[in-house]
Amino acid sequence: MSQNNDLTVIDRFTIFEQFNLHQRCIDKGWGREQVELYNRLYWPEAKFNVYDLRTSTFEGFEGMKQMFDYAHSVFPMDKWFHSIGAFEISGLGDRAEAHWRWFVSWKAEHVGTVSTGTYDDIFERRDGVWKCLERTSKSDPNWPIDLFQPFVDAADTTFKAS
Repeated sequence: MSQNNDLTVIDRFTIFEQFNLHQRCIDKGWGREQVELYNRLYWPEAKFNVYDLRTSTFEGFEGMKQMFDYAHSVFPMDKWFHSIGAFEISGLGDRAEAHWRWFVSWKAEHVGTVSTGTYDDIFERRDGVWKCLERTSKSDPNWPIDLFQPFVDAADTTFKAS
């Protein structure tokens, strides 16, 4: 992360709100309306790099939609909720870097944590609006492969586009 930081408190809070909206969009359910709300958090040419059971890069609104649809139709998202942990935001001018922890926990059937990891983001401000330009998600090494692999194996039959 950059050591320089001339961002205002309002800039930093606006970016933090983007974190919150990201997690809330995931938890609010699946469908075209949710995908459109989720896509509004990103610039049209944004990239989302994922490092978990697979290594994938999703690009642009269509890529974000595909990732969102995949998560909601393949995994039991209705049984989980997403939380934000510690975070750092720094930047200069119209560019910011953010590093934050994420947690996925059970809200039904089980108690405890499903998985954890980090996001490393690049945000850009255009015409006074902050949005994510690039996000990299890395799952922690404690990734419970035995929990997720059956969902991934069945993805060809469970995947649905919104």
